[in-house]
Order: sequence, then C-alpha cells, then structure tokens
Amino acid sequence: MSKKYLVQTTRSIILLLAVLGLAFFGAAVPVGGSQLLENAPELSYCYLPWIVFIEMMVVPCYAVLVRTWEIITSLLYDRMFTAANARNFQRISIITFTTTVYFFFGNTALFFLNMSHPLIYLISFAFIGIGVGVALAAAILSYRAGQISNIQEQSKLSEEANSADT
Repeated sequence: MSKKYLVQTTRSIILLLAVLGLAFFGAAVPVGGSQLLENAPELSYCYLPWIVFIEMMVVPCYAVLVRTWEIITSLLYDRMFTAANARNFQRISIITFTTTVYFFFGNTALFFLNMSHPLIYLISFAFIGIGVGVALAAAILSYRAGQISNIQEQSKLSEEANSADT
C-alpha cells in the first residue's frame, strides 16, 4: 500500500466521520428527540437536558478529527514521528479521556435524575470503554512518537557532529 493511498484513504474516512457527525449531532439527535416526544410526551422534561448533554460533545469530537488530519498529513511528508505529532497524540488522548469522563458523569447524573432508562445507562458503558481505549492508544502513541522523535533528533545531531569533524 502506497503512502499516498494510505493518506488519501484516511483523509476520506476522516471526512466521512465529519459528515456522519454532522448528521448525528445536527439531525439525528434533535429529530430523534422530537419524535420521541411525539410518541412519549411524558418524557418532555428529559428533552432539553439530553440535547444539551449530547451536543456538548460536538467540539471535542471535531477537535480529535482535526488533530488526526494533521497527523495523517505529516505522514505524507515522512514526518510521522515528530514532537508535533507526539503533542497531537497527547491532545487527542486528553480530549478523548476528558470527553469520556464528561460522558460518564453526565450520563450517570441523568440516570440518577430519572432521565435515562437503565438499559441506555448500561449500553453507555460500551461507549465509555471505547473512549478509554482510544485515549490510552493515543497516549501510548504520543509516548512512542516522542521517544522516536528524540532518537531521530539525537541521530541528526550525531550526523552533524560527525560531518563537522571530517
């Protein structure tokens, strides 16, 4: 698989995720909530808290997509293991972990306020597990990219010192 193909494919996936996110956050959540209210008007007290809760996750989700785009772009120029990418992976890890913690506590609060069904609460733990997994993977990639970046920098300095000696 060529580097250019890998970058183009990954960029296509990122763009697809952005469009799906727009459809989910911009259409499915509000329309689905409205339809739920039509079928179960007794749940109207849950609508606004859930809409606000879910829509608060838009910015972090898109921030991760932007950081991922930056990392993939660096691959095109053979600069995958750089300090900048280590920082991007670290930011992805922090954003993902923070959003996962927000999701856990928000979902738990809504559950205890009797604004969530127990099955929805239990299913949400799968999403929490995915979020923690992504955060850990990004943290590990950040650490490894930082290590490799340091090794590359030391190698470059050694080469420069050796060329200056000759």
